[in-house]
Amino acid sequence: MAPFILSVRPLPDSQSDVDILARRGTPALAAPLLTPHYIAAALPEAPASHAGLIFTSRHAVSGFLASLEDHRPGDWAKLPVFAVGRSTARIAYEAGFSAPMVGHGGGRGLIPLIRQHSAAGGPPLLWPAARDRGFDMVAALAPDIAVNDVTTYAMERTPRLTDAALDALAYGRILAVTLMSARSAAMFCDQLAENGMDHCRPEIIVIAGSATIATAAGTGWRDIYVAKRPTRARLLAIASLLYHRRETLG
Repeated sequence: MAPFILSVRPLPDSQSDVDILARRGTPALAAPLLTPHYIAAALPEAPASHAGLIFTSRHAVSGFLASLEDHRPGDWAKLPVFAVGRSTARIAYEAGFSAPMVGHGGGRGLIPLIRQHSAAGGPPLLWPAARDRGFDMVAALAPDIAVNDVTTYAMERTPRLTDAALDALAYGRILAVTLMSARSAAMFCDQLAENGMDHCRPEIIVIAGSATIATAAGTGWRDIYVAKRPTRARLLAIASLLYHRRETLG
């Protein structure tokens, strides 16, 4: 039986990865490690006092909308929008925000774009963000570009891997796991240990979005591949390539 690629991103992103890989003839399983929980945040009452919005994930868009009284952008829709990735940009645009300017490679990938289109010393940008953050947008743009951050969601740990993922691990049917953050790498290691699956490490290839993520995953894996760019498209391309060349892997 053919092995699987494991996507541990939150839903619906992990299922989207599975669907994309399926179109490439690559079997995959969704096993989310995190679930979004939205927080009713106190937002500024005057959108016009801000120069734009920064969305670093699709969950930031949903959390921001959940914090608005009627769950619609209202006057916030008049502001420029900076978004990480096409998926986040699409969600923001479909929700009624201005057509976003899109950056790639996480929050850090937005910095050049924001600097190019924002005036130094001007009104602040608003960053609806996660409670736990791997990148500090406020510090990255300081002191010339001000950013006000507001926590609109939290990514909470799922209790355990899915039954399908645990069964595949038990029968040695996970070829590789794609990891897009150091937090998800550490959590995947924790899940293996907690479910008595640490012995599976030598059978699994780690596909990491960066060297930092690879380091967080630790050692003992069959192999570790680090993407040249920390994008979902790049990680899935590597996963599909490894699957179709699996018979030649050492």
